[in-house]
Amino acid sequence: MPSHGSTGPAASLLTRDALSALPRRRIHAGRNRTKAVVDRVTIDGVAIVVKDVAPRPWPVRTFLGPWQMAREVRAYRRLAGLPGIPRLIAVIDRRAIALDHVAGQPLRNLRRGDLDAAFFDRLEALVAAMHARGVAHADLHHGDVIAGPGGQPFVIDFSTSWVTSRAARERGPLFEQMRRADLRAVAKLRRRLGPPGSPDPPPRPALFRLGVALRRLFGGRG
Repeated sequence: MPSHGSTGPAASLLTRDALSALPRRRIHAGRNRTKAVVDRVTIDGVAIVVKDVAPRPWPVRTFLGPWQMAREVRAYRRLAGLPGIPRLIAVIDRRAIALDHVAGQPLRNLRRGDLDAAFFDRLEALVAAMHARGVAHADLHHGDVIAGPGGQPFVIDFSTSWVTSRAARERGPLFEQMRRADLRAVAKLRRRLGPPGSPDPPPRPALFRLGVALRRLFGGRG
């Protein structure tokens, strides 16, 4: 599929065959084998990010991965032009996408004191703007937020996102649960990395409390 933006690498270079011939630098290997690998590729001096599930086991690359990619593409298209959301450059195929590279550090690499209160205010405003466009992240954590240039927060990884075209008053309880979970995640990040005295995050929404209980029941982490 051609590039979705007016700038960046030529569409002819954003194919799997063309990209395979270029050196890559691994950014993230994925939290587990169900997640895409994320590489940085430089084309004509422009850095892009390639997110790819093709290296994963066949059930993931054949079924789960393409489904996740489709969700992510839908979210990035809905959020196009929103400051703090990387630009979707191209859909390479059903298993891979190309995004703008964001210079900065994921919050998992930072410590308390590295960010001021204003950063988290901007992050909360960004997440609220996502919700206003009908997108809930649903799995926001310290690896999905980047502290970008000028203190601009960026949100990435929409593979588990929920996207709705309904008006705000018609989005229903499921979207509301995810919206509240996103805002709780921001509050947790503020509490963990923000200035001392940041307020405690609100309780988990009921749906997410159920998810935690099921993970514990089947031997996972809460």
